[in-house]
Amino acid sequence: MKKHLLTLATVLLAAGALLTSCANDPEEPQIQSDGTQISTRAYSQKSPKIMVYVETNDVNPLNALCWEMNGEKFIDILNLFASNIHKDADGYPTVYLNDKLTRILEPDPNNPTETGFHKYVKPLQDEDIKVCMTSLGDWQGIGVANMTPEMADRYADILVYCVDRYGLDGINFDDEYANYTSQVYNSYSHVIKALHAKLDAKFGAGNKLITVFQWGNYNQIDVTAGGMIDYADHGNFGPNVFLYSSSILGVTNDRWMPQAINLGYSYSTLNLTQIKNRSLENATNGYAGIMMFNLRPCNEVNPQPVFQAIANGAYDSATVTNVCGCDSPYTQDWEFIEGGFELTKDDVPAYAPTYTGN
Repeated sequence: MKKHLLTLATVLLAAGALLTSCANDPEEPQIQSDGTQISTRAYSQKSPKIMVYVETNDVNPLNALCWEMNGEKFIDILNLFASNIHKDADGYPTVYLNDKLTRILEPDPNNPTETGFHKYVKPLQDEDIKVCMTSLGDWQGIGVANMTPEMADRYADILVYCVDRYGLDGINFDDEYANYTSQVYNSYSHVIKALHAKLDAKFGAGNKLITVFQWGNYNQIDVTAGGMIDYADHGNFGPNVFLYSSSILGVTNDRWMPQAINLGYSYSTLNLTQIKNRSLENATNGYAGIMMFNLRPCNEVNPQPVFQAIANGAYDSATVTNVCGCDSPYTQDWEFIEGGFELTKDDVPAYAPTYTGN
């Protein structure tokens, strides 16, 4: 296991794009007292789904627990934004968790059952919120668009290990900040196909999620790989933005999220009416969900007006409530681990089946 000095990429929203970084140190998968592996729970059956990205550099993901509708949590899927794609000395991809994400996932060895994912992931899952880890470039010259089939196979092994070890519900991909100098034909498809096969073999068909942020080199995703994506969303943020179909081959509207809303802003009455109307259109036409980026603590930017506008349109005006109160949000209460951690192909098992590019 190699420790690395942290090089946090400055996080921006450029032309509506997402951003950020991540890292980790391996142990064996977590086992319950009865000897069975920790499993994740089913999530809300409501439609459309609510997906949020949480910027783990400065936001506690448990803030998603604060929002309820009809006695259930309002948020269905939470993406931890983000782990990073780095590379080892041989050029193979690695998973890097930055100094801030490390302790959200990786337990403290001195308190292994009450820290890390036990504290920041499992409570969300106990409330039927699916938790996925975003995979993001980090200026290392490597990403989902320049992996050979062998590299994709090795990277998928590491991602499956992360899902297993931290009890995650799946992986989200965001092809940004890779700083490519070259690309490999169909690379993004290789990554998705390898991961899909290994997740199904390890956890059972359909029990884990693969989601994709439609940005970067998504045109490398062929129709077969696109058919393996559970949900796709996009970065054309705005209260009145509604992309009627995905540009990713194989992604049908029942797996597409046509709305993208930045929760880092406050919105006017007109904007909230637009969000309501677009949410009604979303629900009426059977789309998969609504994506929101940058959930903040309520005392920084209150998302309640946006959440209520969505509920007014998509959920028959059900009331969205804050059960925490804006004076007592979940704070950034975890230890930062200098340099973060990195998982390489040599740190994890080789999961079946081996991907060869077919």
